[in-house]
Amino acid sequence: MQIISVQFLALSIITLAVYYLLARKAQNIWLLLVSYFFYATFGRQYALVLFAVTIINFFIGRLVTSRAWLALGIGLNLSSFLALKLLSGPYGPRLLPNSVDVLTLLLPIGFSFYILQAISYLVDVHNKTAEPSDSLVDFALYLGYFPKLLSGPIERSADFLSKLQTSRHVDASTLARGLGLILLGLVRKVILSDRLSSFLPPTVFSEPSAFSALEKLIWLLVFTFSLYNDFAGYTSIVRGLSALMGIELSPNFRQPFFANSFSDFWTRWHISLSFWLRDYIFFPARRWLMQKRSPRQLAVILPPLITMFASGFWHGAYVSVMVWGGLQGLLLIAEQWFGSSHQTSRIRNVFSALAVFSIFTLTLIPFAASSLRAAIEYFTGLFAFTAQITSYIPLPDLMAAGIISLWIDWQESRHAADAFFMKWTPSAQAWGLVGVLWLLILFFSPQMGVVTFVYQGF
Repeated sequence: MQIISVQFLALSIITLAVYYLLARKAQNIWLLLVSYFFYATFGRQYALVLFAVTIINFFIGRLVTSRAWLALGIGLNLSSFLALKLLSGPYGPRLLPNSVDVLTLLLPIGFSFYILQAISYLVDVHNKTAEPSDSLVDFALYLGYFPKLLSGPIERSADFLSKLQTSRHVDASTLARGLGLILLGLVRKVILSDRLSSFLPPTVFSEPSAFSALEKLIWLLVFTFSLYNDFAGYTSIVRGLSALMGIELSPNFRQPFFANSFSDFWTRWHISLSFWLRDYIFFPARRWLMQKRSPRQLAVILPPLITMFASGFWHGAYVSVMVWGGLQGLLLIAEQWFGSSHQTSRIRNVFSALAVFSIFTLTLIPFAASSLRAAIEYFTGLFAFTAQITSYIPLPDLMAAGIISLWIDWQESRHAADAFFMKWTPSAQAWGLVGVLWLLILFFSPQMGVVTFVYQGF
């Protein structure tokens, strides 16, 4: 059952209708049942894997004050995560040949997201920054809550469990904000991301030699904006849906293309993963090196490099994706080593943001490419200075999508709110609603369908 589908709309309406009639504890049980039903529509075996992960971490969490139990819990989660990534990567057929059923069982969608939540739960309980859950229902909902199950956000147990333990009140303002975020997410996904991706030639990243330098530049920009709006759209939709139930989910994007440094960029792009990597890999690695009185150079170089390699591996056990992670680490190291400029001039900030956006876009080449060879060929081909157009490029459509995407980000930045429309005048809100509904009707039809969210593959 895809997020953008008539079936999911019906499930959401039924869920909310029953949810509003129940008391808090019954609401949690109801949401858990709905979450497992939703997950089982992708495969009943996926629900079994989630249940097993939940049971194991729930009981280890009650014993995790011991270092031995913490090591066991992290070891079990990490080993299953490593197996998932290796089997889903290019090594899967070699490691598990002719075992399609087993491979399907071991590769549940959303696993990469909820396994990180399980690890952070054990670490936080061990460090006494979170209390062990005494409710299996609440803990199971923490890992399996259906709006965030497939692609996050990656929530922290202390925040999320506390929301489950208090009564939720949904007023008219909350309903308006939630519905508005859903519509905004649909704009990002259906009108921007899916439309942009529909123009991308299927072989542009696998066979880049067939395209000119100008074409490769254009399609790289199209891929960047499509990827961003796909994931930002998913986050907006599920945050809006969760808001309708009075449960606030963490933001995942905050105008990343306005960042004027790479460290600033990673506080704006996939925020919940970036902060998870920071708190559970970067900070511990740096503290360990400092405690060992390692040379300053190592304390500067190793933590960001290890962290971003881990980010690359989280996205996929492919050489090209690992290279993408390594490049992000090197950029952070260079920025820290040579010092990033913190200019107050608006003009300088604009140029810094353009530089960060341009370099990040170039680093997406190995992320998008089918292989490291194709990535190198794509990158070097950008500087071949060939400008002929051999494929159809609908520039007006592409430019309009880019302008709309940046305008949404500008509105979010200007009003310092993801639900920026809540600060508009009533007449502006009414016209905005009419415009969005008209665009959705214009660009979406059942025959066209909707492309699966990119991050469901991680």
